[in-house]
Amino acid sequence: MSKKLEMQFITEEGKNRVIAVDQPKENLTASTVQTAMETIIAQDMFTMDGYKVFSSIKGARYVTRTVEDILEAE
Repeated sequence: MSKKLEMQFITEEGKNRVIAVDQPKENLTASTVQTAMETIIAQDMFTMDGYKVFSSIKGARYVTRTVEDILEAE
């Protein structure tokens, strides 16, 4: 099983962008994640074609994925 933290942003053009963090700390609070996301936005270091890639916060979530092998070739 793997777990990711997905931080969802909106660009200046209104498109969705995600930063995914593998194996994040457990039980992060909304305020901790919001502060981190606000810092990313404030740094203004990501641009594409002259617009901000991370302009505003859309949300954040944990995503858990479980993989169950049913066959493995030798």
